[in-house]
Amino acid sequence: MVTVFRTIISFFISVITVFSMTGFFGNTGNNAYDVKNADDVLLDFAVISDVHMTDEYLRRMVLESGLDDMTNAVNKPDALVIAGDMTDDGIESDYENLSKAFSGYDPAENILLALGNHDTWTDENDRYEPVKENFLKYSKEIADRDLTECYYSTEINGYTFIVMASEGTHVSAYISPAQLEWLKAEMDKAAEKGLPVFVISHWPVAFTHGLPESFGEEEPEPMDGSFGDQNAEVEAILKDYENVFLISGHIHNGLVNEERSELYGYTSVESYGSLHSINLPSFMFPTSRGNFMNGSGYSIEVYENEVVIRARNFISGTWLPDYDVTIPLV
Repeated sequence: MVTVFRTIISFFISVITVFSMTGFFGNTGNNAYDVKNADDVLLDFAVISDVHMTDEYLRRMVLESGLDDMTNAVNKPDALVIAGDMTDDGIESDYENLSKAFSGYDPAENILLALGNHDTWTDENDRYEPVKENFLKYSKEIADRDLTECYYSTEINGYTFIVMASEGTHVSAYISPAQLEWLKAEMDKAAEKGLPVFVISHWPVAFTHGLPESFGEEEPEPMDGSFGDQNAEVEAILKDYENVFLISGHIHNGLVNEERSELYGYTSVESYGSLHSINLPSFMFPTSRGNFMNGSGYSIEVYENEVVIRARNFISGTWLPDYDVTIPLV
């Protein structure tokens, strides 16, 4: 049954990908991957999510199409962020194919990988330790990062990136007391710079981006699709600082702007005070909501007084300006 299902999904991916690669869904202007203002940009990075890599060549081809677009950018991105569900099951063959996809491309100066719920789903009896070992191993192989935990922080061009991770093996996240304490300490340290802070988490905050209804359950529970039991603690920490950008995936929402928010019940970029939540579509799969094609994500450009969030389909190499958002910094 699983094999049949994956065959159907692979066919669907191939059909949508062919359309995407023709530029059928994109605009027709200057589509080169570049920044709006190269003289003034302080940080530029690409963000995608939900790659769901298996050992299938077709899935690798989909990702490679996006990596090729980034590799040939006019202005090489400072970073590429994958916000979780890099793999379908967290097993080594999935990661091996992910690594092969990256081996022929140079998409960014830095690569940041985040753990998602699918990345914790092995068939081992002691499930978390094997997936943690795989994540640490391939973070070194793909991103050249020597990590001891699945959550970590780094600086790029002076800006702080905080990468969170579940420490459990369920659909919702488990954020341990130790990670919560670490998150608070990292946010305190980052806030001293007075610069925007970018927090990467596969899981969004509860009741954002149409949750819990947008998660797809027939009778959703309030915390479905979010951090879960530790949602309130995480949200309280993030909302205690200025210019915080939370970048997530997980829901497989299509891109939606303010103009169509009443129809779908969410937007892809939402602000709650000084917490700005950016929820990414699935890179691998089309969606039934919003802009449905796969291969989409954002290019995020940081300037002195604003952050420009530009939607792009990395497979077709086309900008999607209807979904762009500019956020002034405070």
